[in-house]
Amino acid sequence: MNVPSYPLFEPLKKEHKPLFDNAFENYPPEISEFTFTNLYSWRIAYDFQISMLGDLIILKAASSGARHRFFSPIGQGDIKQAIVEILNDSKGIFIRISETVKDLFDNDTGFIIEGDRNNSDYLYRTIDLISLQGRRYDGKRNLIKRFKGEHEYRFLELNASNISKCLEFEEKWCSIKDCDSVEGLNNERNAIKEMVLNFSEFNLIAGALEIKNAILALAIAERLNLNTLVVHVLKADSNMPGLYQVMMNEFLEKNSGAFEYVNLEQDLGIGGLRKSKESYHPVKMINKYTISLKE
Repeated sequence: MNVPSYPLFEPLKKEHKPLFDNAFENYPPEISEFTFTNLYSWRIAYDFQISMLGDLIILKAASSGARHRFFSPIGQGDIKQAIVEILNDSKGIFIRISETVKDLFDNDTGFIIEGDRNNSDYLYRTIDLISLQGRRYDGKRNLIKRFKGEHEYRFLELNASNISKCLEFEEKWCSIKDCDSVEGLNNERNAIKEMVLNFSEFNLIAGALEIKNAILALAIAERLNLNTLVVHVLKADSNMPGLYQVMMNEFLEKNSGAFEYVNLEQDLGIGGLRKSKESYHPVKMINKYTISLKE
């Protein structure tokens, strides 16, 4: 399909999926944002617009104040030159920049490069999260053992015929968390709906835990690159200790396949979420950065 050439943009649409899929296949992504599922599902919240600069896909997000925001160029081409050109044109900022792209600017003093810890991804060895071996996972194993001793549950492999059940759980979860009053949670709810509606087309993997005929935990994931599974959604009823741990363990055991690593995305600077992700002992943080021009 025809995509406007930079500096013209158009809204991100489902019809752009083959373009992104081809780029990600040829240039496997490092960061969790870079799947079409993620970009499309969050397109309204970020007001994503796309353009082509040569063979590079340019993604523009909703501005922060008067400042335009861009994601790292995707595909084949001179990524540094594209970033420099766009920064000079827009005086904006590039966000969610990977370590590899950041390194292109290491010896250039004309730019401000800042770490974005809140959006850095947590990367784990799959076998660690399944086996939970060693003293550092004692607490996780105890929670799982206790939960299994107190509850009868069923793990559901979700597919196009039953994925809609997840929306019932999401709505119940949102009623407890008051998603209507929290912009971030409401955006997440809308993103999950998009994933459910496009489940087959986006080649997603999903699972749920059912207790007394009600879904009380949910996971949605997909391939990020050749050896990494990225988990976009992982949530559980917080009133049931151990449910989150069982959900993660069961889902990865049944669905991680040949993936050596699992990316559990970022913590967004939320204290409780950071503590939870750190407690699973990531093997690596996938660091992200922002790049802007020096005044």
